[in-house]
Amino acid sequence: MTELTQDRNEHLFRRVILVTGFILVAFFTITIRILFMQIIQGDKYLALSQNNRIRLVRIPAPRGIIYDRNRRVLSATRPSYQATIVLEDTGDLDREIDILSKILNIPADKLHEKIRSAPRWGPYREIILKKDLSFFEVAAIEELKLNLPGVNVEVGTVRSYPENELAAHVLGYVGEISEQQLHQEIYKNVHPGDQIGQFGLEKVCNRFLMGQDGGKQIEVDAWGREMQVLGYEEPKAGDNLVLTLDLELQKLAEELLKDKSGAIVALDPRTGEVLVMASRPSFNPNSFASGISQKEWSELIHNPLYPLQNRAIQSQYPPGSVFKIIVSIAGLEEGLLSESTAFYCGGSISIGRWNWKCWKKEGHGRISLHQAIVRSCNVFFYQAGAKIGAENIAHYAQLFGLGQPTGILLENEESGFIPTPAWKLKALKTKWYPGDTLSMSIGQGFISVTPLQAANLMATVANGGTLYCPQLVLCVLNSQGEVIQKISPLVIRRLNISRKTLDIVRLGMFGVVNEYGTGARAMLPDIKVAGKTGTAQMVSLRDHSEKDDLPDELKDHAWFCGYAPFENPEIAVAVFVEHGGKGGAACAPLAREIFLKYFQLKQERAAVKQGSPESTSTQGNPETLPQENPETSTLQENPETLPQENPETSTQKNTKGAPGHV
Repeated sequence: MTELTQDRNEHLFRRVILVTGFILVAFFTITIRILFMQIIQGDKYLALSQNNRIRLVRIPAPRGIIYDRNRRVLSATRPSYQATIVLEDTGDLDREIDILSKILNIPADKLHEKIRSAPRWGPYREIILKKDLSFFEVAAIEELKLNLPGVNVEVGTVRSYPENELAAHVLGYVGEISEQQLHQEIYKNVHPGDQIGQFGLEKVCNRFLMGQDGGKQIEVDAWGREMQVLGYEEPKAGDNLVLTLDLELQKLAEELLKDKSGAIVALDPRTGEVLVMASRPSFNPNSFASGISQKEWSELIHNPLYPLQNRAIQSQYPPGSVFKIIVSIAGLEEGLLSESTAFYCGGSISIGRWNWKCWKKEGHGRISLHQAIVRSCNVFFYQAGAKIGAENIAHYAQLFGLGQPTGILLENEESGFIPTPAWKLKALKTKWYPGDTLSMSIGQGFISVTPLQAANLMATVANGGTLYCPQLVLCVLNSQGEVIQKISPLVIRRLNISRKTLDIVRLGMFGVVNEYGTGARAMLPDIKVAGKTGTAQMVSLRDHSEKDDLPDELKDHAWFCGYAPFENPEIAVAVFVEHGGKGGAACAPLAREIFLKYFQLKQERAAVKQGSPESTSTQGNPETLPQENPETSTLQENPETLPQENPETSTQKNTKGAPGHV
């Protein structure tokens, strides 16, 4: 018995020792782990604890405002409500998504996809499910708040374009930054999910318009709801832009182009400021502000009328008879034409096997240079062009900025095209024929220009030969409305065209409108207008039959380009209508309305200014432009990419290189 009892005691003792040892080892392990967590990794777990209770919330800076030249709002940022979710705070995510799907009217699978594809840059970060919530949606989420842990209604911002489609191609639109853009240096301070400019001035001037984000430190409860604000840093709003555009003129231009495809551009020939840049069809940039749907985007990009295309700078067309201005200047400057030069027009002229027609079947008879411009006689310019030569014509076209981008502060500007014999031989492997020169002489054939280039041509003729880079921004303001950068006009070059040459050509353009020429429908009763019509042929007819029976897509394009007043020009205009027919009928009346409105507004604003010395109008008057802070710098539009004036080469006349495609 004694031995049995002793064995039992020893076995029990060993078990006690084993259990005690296990407890001690476990206790020691737990102690070491606690020490490790509290001492070595204490900061890490403290941060996790604070992230669960205390969070940093970024407050995006309001985007800068875009004004017209008279401080009318074209683009701004308005407050809005947005639905957000923090995944770490949610309970049954599928159940919550089903509830939100009904409230937000978004399919559940779309919400799940939005969550999966949302950029994640740390825990407890909000994912935006929908922006610009309605009152009903806000109320519904708040009512079901206890059933939606992790879901919040936050105050956000949405870009707003109060005039909807107005100047959409100039203003552009904003959109969420893409994954590819996040890796670009210019967006190094932008966060995933942020809105940036994606098109137009919103994109080009994004660095001015974006401000500096603020933030707040908040304490939340177990449901992720804000309990109190522990710290706050105010966001700094972006800078504001004052454009050269005139809202009232822009409205009229777009109304005139309603139900048409085309463009209207108006410039101040004294400075190069763009008063109007209208392109139709257009689009509504508000559609992009809250996130455009895939269906809407697909409809836009597959629309056969190309509403996203800025026809003022991206569409290239034969200039038609507007180009006769260049031919006239080339002939006069080279001494190959004079004021007394005359040719006979019998309705057509034969060159080899080909018969080249005038628009007037019975012909104009013997006609002078002046009358050839007024009546737009093709046969006169066929003969003049053959005498002048394609190289001379191309040279002067390039001097006036054709065949090269104007340098305007917008992306994707087309250069147009001025053909030469050397280009044709190299590109098409064929020689230049006399017929090519004849086509070129009336603005047909290979030649093409944009409406902005045509307007700039008119402005250069009007101001006596100074070629400006078209200017879209007058100045940059800070959020307090103070001028921090003033944009100065940029001269590309000053053409050494003789006063006599310009007087002859301008008198011809005066006759186009005021001597019952092809542009008579642009005439104003009290203001003298000068201009030139153009018809860009789409198809060649074998006889002089009218083209009214052609389908719309084959009808000729229509142009009118001009300026006013004739004596001291203040505004130069180019009107282009796709498949509009004759420029005198389709475009001259539209230009007349632009001229009329400009001078009406000028008179009305002058009256207001007399009655109110504090008037802020900046209508084409250097004395009323926003004054520059003497401590700030003067910035030229996009100085890194615009052609800079070279004092040694900016005055040009007949110094010719090999003219080619610039």
